Amino acid sequence: MESISLRELARDAGVNHRAVYRHFPDNLSLLAAVAESGWRRAAQRLRKSTTGRAPGEPALIAGGVGLFLFARDCPNLFHLMAGARINIEGKFPHLEAATLDALQIFAVGFAGTGMAPNIVVERTAVFVAALQGVITQILH
Repeated sequence: MESISLRELARDAGVNHRAVYRHFPDNLSLLAAVAESGWRRAAQRLRKSTTGRAPGEPALIAGGVGLFLFARDCPNLFHLMAGARINIEGKFPHLEAATLDALQIFAVGFAGTGMAPNIVVERTAVFVAALQGVITQILH
């Protein structure tokens, strides 16, 4: 993340570097906005993949395939989203909300199996972490 410069991005986009700072006070803010957009797009893809699927295993498989297809189509964005946590200090609540919205799709899949709600949260976290790892390996 440190290798991205707002000045360089502004130059590449053909705008004055001061214009970028009006929207993003620092690199981390820009990365958070990009990651938030990515999670929103991923959630749309996941909803499309899981629509009409039975809760439980069919929904989880469809969601996993949907996340892979999103990552395949947007590998750099996926690597940002699945990489080092951007929102460590909680400065970007919209990023957190977008991430949780996407992960909720997997939680619904686990809830459809009938497991206890407290286990659903844990299983979702482990499943998505493993899925991100596998997808990252495939993309590399």
